[in-house]
Amino acid sequence: MKRIRQKTVDLTNVRLSAEEGFVLSRVDGTTTMKELVALTGLDEPRVVDIVGHLRDAGVIELDDDPPAGAPREPAAGARGSEAPGIDGELLAFLRGDAEPADETEHDADAASEADDASASTAEADGGADDGEVAAPADEGDAAADPEHEARTEREYRKIYETVYHPMTRDERVAAAADAAGAHLLALCLDADPQVIHAVFTNPRVTFECPRLVATHHRTPIGLEHVAKRSDFLADALVQRRLLRNPQLPGTILNRMVNPKLMMEVYKIAVDREIPERSRVMTREVLRKKFMLSSSDERAALLFKTEGRCLILLVNCSLDAHATQILCSKSTYTVLFIQNLARWSATPPALLAHLLKMPVVRRNQGLRKMLLKHPNTPSDVKRGAL
Repeated sequence: MKRIRQKTVDLTNVRLSAEEGFVLSRVDGTTTMKELVALTGLDEPRVVDIVGHLRDAGVIELDDDPPAGAPREPAAGARGSEAPGIDGELLAFLRGDAEPADETEHDADAASEADDASASTAEADGGADDGEVAAPADEGDAAADPEHEARTEREYRKIYETVYHPMTRDERVAAAADAAGAHLLALCLDADPQVIHAVFTNPRVTFECPRLVATHHRTPIGLEHVAKRSDFLADALVQRRLLRNPQLPGTILNRMVNPKLMMEVYKIAVDREIPERSRVMTREVLRKKFMLSSSDERAALLFKTEGRCLILLVNCSLDAHATQILCSKSTYTVLFIQNLARWSATPPALLAHLLKMPVVRRNQGLRKMLLKHPNTPSDVKRGAL
């Protein structure tokens, strides 16, 4: 497996972005491309791009790089590329593929390149015990590929079962504090919260660690270690996985949900992939936010959801200004009117306004629903008879 190494240079004279500096900090001389993707939690195409810029800046070197000052010929596939810092040779090198063939020999060598790629995949699968995780055959956006994610997690599980499961808890705790790469990610699958605590004290911990813990860990204490770092808790993927974890503590849920807008809270409250217990707690947050929000925000939530949110707003009400905003509209959908007719707290003024709408006058079913509402004014009812 080919390695990436830092060069001895004065970094104070090199201008790097925060993301490039983060990737550079994970290069220790034995790092492979697959490990760098796992350690940073970034998409592989982005890591390849950053590595190319770091190499061009002269702060890293790769196995088999030509000596300093020697000319480097661009690969055939890199001619005319829109990203001059990343040539086909570098991309092939980082992925461990065969050397790119010359354009005149491309057709003749296509079959042999496919064989080489298959052999590389088989070699990666065989090296799982050494901590190497095989990359998928299709090197697209791996982070967004559920199949790739499932394969890599199976590899981490294999490492855990073969290497760490036979150990005692104290041995696993000690290993978690010093592990790196795929072995550190494998220890994120441990069921003991003390091991999870040791994982998060490890200076090599990356965003992939809390994502794995949020998905697979099943103790509230272990999940609380994820929330101790605000940057981890702010990660969208970590939040999504925590919300789907049946052991999520209510304190962590409130920390994630309270800062969100009401529309986002509503989506969480009705998401069927989230356990019912977490949805119930989220609905309580939604009701509190609704009562403390401005009139404009209340009316906006009703319009955006076409009144679907009303079924969750038990013991809530609309103030005069919010009612005025709703009455200022000249058109409503049938669904919106139906949901208002079913909500026990719909204001009398809004019910009277809806009864005047042409869509209600044409639809006898809607008209009957509104007239049966207990808040419909008596004079309106008598006038409709």
